[in-house]
Amino acid sequence: MNFNKKIRILMEENYNLTDEQLGQAVDSFLQIHTEEIQEDGLDTYHCHRYEPTPYRVLEVLFDAFPLTSEDVLLDYGSGLGRLAFYTAARFGCPCIGVEMAEKWYTVAENNRLSFVMDDADIHFVLDTADHYEVDDRVTCIYCFNPFSPDVFRTVLTRIECSFERNPRVLTLVLYYPEDDTIFYIEQHTAFRRIDEIAASEAVKKDRRERFSLYRLTPNDTFNT
Repeated sequence: MNFNKKIRILMEENYNLTDEQLGQAVDSFLQIHTEEIQEDGLDTYHCHRYEPTPYRVLEVLFDAFPLTSEDVLLDYGSGLGRLAFYTAARFGCPCIGVEMAEKWYTVAENNRLSFVMDDADIHFVLDTADHYEVDDRVTCIYCFNPFSPDVFRTVLTRIECSFERNPRVLTLVLYYPEDDTIFYIEQHTAFRRIDEIAASEAVKKDRRERFSLYRLTPNDTFNT
């Protein structure tokens, strides 16, 4: 089955639905459950609440920035695993999801077992972002505003350590980025901004409603 084509058709046929309704429709096709927002009050300043990126927003990103089966995606704050399952279905690429909340990790693991693609290369890790050692195969990293600037700095250091162990083209995708996060990346790392993509019409009222894409290559020099 061509899952990429099936998802595209499903999105087109149901595009007028609300984000929640569309999420439920795509989840049903993929045989997973990811349409849930954390409302238990356990999110903190350092680690923000779980909230899945809407499928139509993911479509905007990956229509403009398609992956290939050769990429390896790392999702920080992976929650119930939506990004991993979506990209596996569309591109057939391996994905690693890092999640600190055991509740969400357990649901993601159950989703992995029920996922419509039996041969998908998806791996979830129960760990904090600042403790997780980045897999040196990773080529693309996704962050949906998941943690504070302090934690993000540590995460970036671990990303750079992985890059030093295995120099490669590495892309960082930030969804709904804060200004201080952007400032730190551009002033204190070797990542270069390569694109910005409006995630939805809401960007006209909230400039954070966008994707900021950064890239690191073996030719880049680390900032100090």
